[in-house]
Amino acid sequence: MPLSRQLILSLFSVLLAVFIGTLMLNVSNTRDSIEQQLASHAQDTATSFGLSISPYLGDENDLPLIETMMNAIFDRGYYRSIVLKDDKDHILLEKQNPDSVDGVPTWFMHWFALNPPVVNSEISHGWSLVGVLTVQSHPGLGYQQLWSNTLDSFTLISLIFALALGLLLVLVRLITVPLSAVVQQVEAISEQKFEQLQINPRTLELKIFVKSFNQMSQRLNDLFARLSSQAERYRQFAYSDNLTKVGNRRAFDLDFDGLLSDAEQRPHGFLLLIRLSSLSQVNSNIGFVAGDDYIKGVCENIQQLLATQSTPCTLYRLNGADFALLLEDVEEAQGIIVTQSLMDKCNAIEKSEYESGTVHIGAGGFTYGDNKGNVLEKVDSALTKAVTEEQRWQVVSRLSMLQSHDIWREQIKLLLKSGHADFVAQPIESFSGQVEYQELFARFRDPNNDQYLPMAELIPVTIRLDFAQKLDELLVLCALAKIPYVTGNVGLNLSRLSVLQPAFQDWLMEQLSLLGESCQRLIIEIPERALLGDIESFSVFVGKLKAIGVRVTIERFGAQFAAFSQLRKMRPDYLKLDGRYIKNIDSEEDNQLFVHSLVNIAHGLGIKIIAERVETEQEAQTLKDMHVDFVQGYFVGNPVALKC
Repeated sequence: MPLSRQLILSLFSVLLAVFIGTLMLNVSNTRDSIEQQLASHAQDTATSFGLSISPYLGDENDLPLIETMMNAIFDRGYYRSIVLKDDKDHILLEKQNPDSVDGVPTWFMHWFALNPPVVNSEISHGWSLVGVLTVQSHPGLGYQQLWSNTLDSFTLISLIFALALGLLLVLVRLITVPLSAVVQQVEAISEQKFEQLQINPRTLELKIFVKSFNQMSQRLNDLFARLSSQAERYRQFAYSDNLTKVGNRRAFDLDFDGLLSDAEQRPHGFLLLIRLSSLSQVNSNIGFVAGDDYIKGVCENIQQLLATQSTPCTLYRLNGADFALLLEDVEEAQGIIVTQSLMDKCNAIEKSEYESGTVHIGAGGFTYGDNKGNVLEKVDSALTKAVTEEQRWQVVSRLSMLQSHDIWREQIKLLLKSGHADFVAQPIESFSGQVEYQELFARFRDPNNDQYLPMAELIPVTIRLDFAQKLDELLVLCALAKIPYVTGNVGLNLSRLSVLQPAFQDWLMEQLSLLGESCQRLIIEIPERALLGDIESFSVFVGKLKAIGVRVTIERFGAQFAAFSQLRKMRPDYLKLDGRYIKNIDSEEDNQLFVHSLVNIAHGLGIKIIAERVETEQEAQTLKDMHVDFVQGYFVGNPVALKC
């Protein structure tokens, strides 16, 4: 029972006891007073009437006169009985009134009975006793007075009781509101929400208590902020260029190696090497400050162009004059368009002091399994060739030709019309071997040859041809149909473009409502890039998912370095670390330090950590020592056909 209720019930019981006791005492005292009045009334009557009739008593002829006098007294007074007896105890005259009383409840007369005394008065004539007069007052008037007084007392005491009860509630509220606020804040702190209590109790002890609690909350908030800031500063130091704040050479190597070895996603894309052709001349002729402005100006223009792209793209500064741009999940045709657009933007800021031009660009495609050295060598050769080209850019020829958009469009339409998708599942396990959930990967058969289509090509094409949301809807429908027949928890990937669309969010919630209790076995995996948009509205959507039992994983975390404050707002259930930080982590001390910081912060927020693409025992042991919760990859288990 809450403290406020305990206090209210306890104090209410005390007030009620005081109320009843006061009322009973008042009624009892009033009754005693009335009984005394009735006794006095009877005694006065007996004495005065006895003296009045003493001269006439003893003569039978005077008895009518005495009766007349008795009737006069009896009719105007309030008497239960008047009895006149002679000296031999014979009743000469007698008057009686019934005991009924108008306007007073019977139960009240039963509980508070009035017992007026019977008063005797001896009547003498000379020195002889001639009779005895007995008088008893009627309690009716007393009952009416007692009842009226009781009602008045009840009204007054009830009013006082109500006022006291109101003051009691105010007092209890003054005491318990700060305590309730503190309890709520304790629960919030356990979820790493360090808000300040916006109350100022008047009670000195409570004021000190709230002030101390706010100080503690502020210190915890500062501590968590410093920890997050420390991890962010380390990321900036280890993986960012100091001047431009884009990724450095270490970050590029880490990301590019990860893309080329990602057996799960099998990505492909386009690599651009961008050289600031006139940087050495600007540094020599104008100075390094102008050179830095040159570098930052080109970098800003590149990032403005990248902001318009729908596919993942990341810029890195490799050294003084060279930048690298990774375009993921794009075909060569789209890569050439981006290259030409980038050259146009850089030419637009060209100045006379840029004697060799603003930039030269070499570009070429890559795919899963390529050798990084070979890709860089070919693109670097294209960059060297670009110096002699009038357009100032050159692309490495691709040997494998991708299908045209028209062919892809028809195939995607057939896929959507079929309404069918196959799935393979890969387990996500704890280090004790317990499966947390299975992640589903969709596979689509080619309508023409019954072979599986390459997902690394299909997904980017659906984005370019504006089929991404429809394909996600098909995947969701197929996956949800299988969940009731699958043992254990199931994870399902959704694309960033879909989950950020309000229409898709509403559609998904409608479909999940049909799933019933099976929602509690579903984990939605959302890419980290989704956190870089409107985090407020996106957090609302995630909150709706969690409200019906669906859990949420942010996958590839660390690829975009979403702010930790966004995690505090959204509170996912899992963070899946990007595989680029996991590869060879047993020998990469920088990655170990960064991942360890992420683990500490996530655990502080109550979020569990998953490491993907774990392929060696050494990597798994290092992750276990760093208190990572779950692992996924070929070391744990290969993707296998989903068993329903």
